[in-house]
Amino acid sequence: MNEAEHSGQGKYESATLTIDEWKQVMEKAESSDGSDLHMYILRSWANQQVVTNASINAFREKVIDDAENRKTGANAIGHISRFGHSVTDNPKATCYSWNEIRGEWTIGGSQTTSLRITMGHSGMPER
Repeated sequence: MNEAEHSGQGKYESATLTIDEWKQVMEKAESSDGSDLHMYILRSWANQQVVTNASINAFREKVIDDAENRKTGANAIGHISRFGHSVTDNPKATCYSWNEIRGEWTIGGSQTTSLRITMGHSGMPER
């Protein structure tokens, strides 16, 4: 893969947050400006492992007109990223994957389990 295929990817590295780190991220999210949106993102990840650019725009009462509207979601996710950088003490740490085609940020199963436990729920929903 060359830089033109995936520009900016080298700025980040995958980090799996522990339950304690998720707790710290949640505390930062709850006490920050925009806490409603930040907690919406975290609850979306806990419920379905994904939050979309479209859902973030809908939360902000916006309707997407073009790809430029993806900045709205990216800015919101940027706050969560900074919380993660702070608790891991790693400025490149990221707990999610970005899907450019679908316009969504996804966390893995172990991340979801830890986040759900942090929120006081079972590791995964019962079937």
